[in-house]
Amino acid sequence: MAERFISVREVVERICLSKTELYQRLKAGTFPKPVALGPKKVVFLESEIDAWMQARIEEGDRSVAFRRSRALKAVESRRDRRVAP
Repeated sequence: MAERFISVREVVERICLSKTELYQRLKAGTFPKPVALGPKKVVFLESEIDAWMQARIEEGDRSVAFRRSRALKAVESRRDRRVAP
């Protein structure tokens, strides 16, 4: 499959973050690096953006599962502390 370049505008639309946030994440190294096409034009590889988005989804799924397991443990612990009337 051939790689496809996507513009900064397309990236911002796809990831639902502001351009400022995109550049902050680039600076922090938490977002795929762009490819320079010229002195004033950068683009991103669509496959890298898709992979980044999928990783965020999977990270969220793990986070939800972890929070759910902690909540269930807390409920069980409260049940153990109940005093019979």
